[in-house]
Amino acid sequence: MTGVDKRRQAERRGRQAEILVAMRLRLKGWRKFAARYRNAFSEIDLIMAKFGQLLFVEVKYTTSINDDDLEAVLPHHRQQQRIVNAAKGFLAEYPEHQNDEMQFVVALVRPYGRIRFIHDHFFDMF
Repeated sequence: MTGVDKRRQAERRGRQAEILVAMRLRLKGWRKFAARYRNAFSEIDLIMAKFGQLLFVEVKYTTSINDDDLEAVLPHHRQQQRIVNAAKGFLAEYPEHQNDEMQFVVALVRPYGRIRFIHDHFFDMF
C-alpha cells in the first residue's frame, strides 16, 4: 500500500469515526451543529448542541485496544490550543452561543465501533 493509499484509508476511517460518534451523541439527545467546522484558526471535528450546551468533539480513531497507548493518540497541548482557538472563532461567528455551557471532549474510536469519551483532557484551556 502506498503512502497516498494509507492517507486515503486513514481519512476514510476518520470520517467513519466522526459519523459513528455523531450518531452515538444523537442517541444521547445531542444534535449536530457542525461537522468539520473550519475557521481561520483551525478545525473542530464535531460541534454538538443540546439545551444551552455546546460540545466540541475531537474524534480520534485508533487500532490500539490498550489504554496504555492513549498518549500517542490524544491531542497534545499545541493541538488542544488550536481546537480551543477554533472554538473561540466559532463563538465569535455565532455570538448567540457565547453564554452556552461548553465542554471539550475527545472521542476515542476503536475497532468494532467502540467509543470512549474522554472528558478531562482539555483541563483549563478556555
